[in-house]
Amino acid sequence: MWQVLKVIQKIWPFSLGLVLGLYFITLNITGKDFTCFPGDLGDARFNTYILENAHKFFTGQNKSLWNAPFMYPEHNVITYSDNLVGSAPFYSIFRLIGYYRETSFQWWFLIMTVLSYSCCYFFLNWCFKNKYAAVLGAMVFAFSMALQSQITHAQTFPRFAVPLALWMGVLFMERQKPVHFFAALFFVVYQLYCGIYLGFMLSVPIALLLIFSIISKRKIFYQKIKNYKWSGMIAASIIINILIVLPLMLPYLHRAKQVGLNNYENIILNIPTIKSYFFSQPGSIFWGFFDHTCSSYPSSWDHQIFSGGIATLCIIISGVIIVSRIFSKKYFHKFVIDGSLIVLFFTGLVTFLFFIHFNHFSFYKFLFHMPGFGSMRAIQRIINVELIFFAIATAFVFSKIFQNKWKFSIIIFILFCIVMIADNYYKEGNSYRTNKVISQSRVNLLIKKMNNLKPGSIVSYEPEKIETGPIEYQIDAMLASQSLNLFSINGYSATSPDGYGNYWNAMNKNSREEWFRKKCFSPDTVYVIH
Repeated sequence: MWQVLKVIQKIWPFSLGLVLGLYFITLNITGKDFTCFPGDLGDARFNTYILENAHKFFTGQNKSLWNAPFMYPEHNVITYSDNLVGSAPFYSIFRLIGYYRETSFQWWFLIMTVLSYSCCYFFLNWCFKNKYAAVLGAMVFAFSMALQSQITHAQTFPRFAVPLALWMGVLFMERQKPVHFFAALFFVVYQLYCGIYLGFMLSVPIALLLIFSIISKRKIFYQKIKNYKWSGMIAASIIINILIVLPLMLPYLHRAKQVGLNNYENIILNIPTIKSYFFSQPGSIFWGFFDHTCSSYPSSWDHQIFSGGIATLCIIISGVIIVSRIFSKKYFHKFVIDGSLIVLFFTGLVTFLFFIHFNHFSFYKFLFHMPGFGSMRAIQRIINVELIFFAIATAFVFSKIFQNKWKFSIIIFILFCIVMIADNYYKEGNSYRTNKVISQSRVNLLIKKMNNLKPGSIVSYEPEKIETGPIEYQIDAMLASQSLNLFSINGYSATSPDGYGNYWNAMNKNSREEWFRKKCFSPDTVYVIH
């Protein structure tokens, strides 16, 4: 009995933060009865298709991960978007249990949130040796109101590799063990497998952390480098991780040569400004006066990255404390080994500077010319990575608050958890979400029309009347044909192949035949569904 009580004593703060966050934040998006999925009838369902495609590949139903049967007959069509293969196994678990596609997508979203919270908690608890501070920091990383604007981008949900990569980077700085260097690189690679955008974005703070680590401990690293065994293991870590990431990146590199890269002038307005960090979407119970901060921006909804009052205040306070300590030559005795927090502070600061713009100037221009970065358009998604620094700052501030064993520490901690939830809470219905019955009914209607077709048939959905955006109809056809193992001419992705644009916007015979001529494709039979 005593052992059980000791376990409860250890895990209850972690459990409290997780339960509060899931109930009041995450389930406010899905609905307590799982009636809704995060996002809209467009990108959310497209990502569901991508997860299902990976599941079919894992289970042997699809021969190729890349040649998904949409935008037929385009080859390697998955390279027009993320493939989500790194996190898709978590989705597959629920498909194998027997859940429907949309419900599995909801559970995948829930599991991604739990993993983000858990990985961040363990990192912060290791850093500060304070479970109360770690909980509050992890709540910022997993449940921040800044993530509300990211809900329409399901490829940003798998973020749990971010704190793990940073953790391994700090361990490498402190202990100089090649295994930690390998692990830091590996989690960046894994994040690439989970989502290309966040993988490339995560590489920036990890590279900065490693550079600042070497600078801060240059004498130690200089001695290490002269050790051939140590240097060989570092080199092997780099080579192995390159080999791991090559199967993922080679198809994308081939696609990049075909479609080209973005123009820097076209993406500059998609880089956050200072005002972006004080801009939120409607629905907050406290921060309604930030609803219109950047409403005049192009794609303003992506700039809604205000991280909540507590996290924002904590990052300001921690910055002031750290700068004052640096100038007064004082260090932090509560943070593992002196100097680690300072390195993390500069890592976060420089990361912010790389991903922000002032009057059409941004240091991101230097990153833009590096491989991979020129293909990205929605730079505001960097908030998914930057939240780890908000979390660190929050844990740092609260570790100072809870460093003394107050008589009412538990009550104070519980009150702070409640305040954290209130700070990041959105009124149910204000989140970007869609009732899954609406999606299922649309797709099931098409399945009935296609049900008599043999698997492997080529199908084109050409509705007589389009009442909403054509993208929604395209995805209806994609999901229905995926369910029946048909080849769909219909399709949607981040970009479209050359010659597909007219069919993308107007699903009819003329645009279909134009697409076929572009691909020099003459099928014997195409089943047209109206």
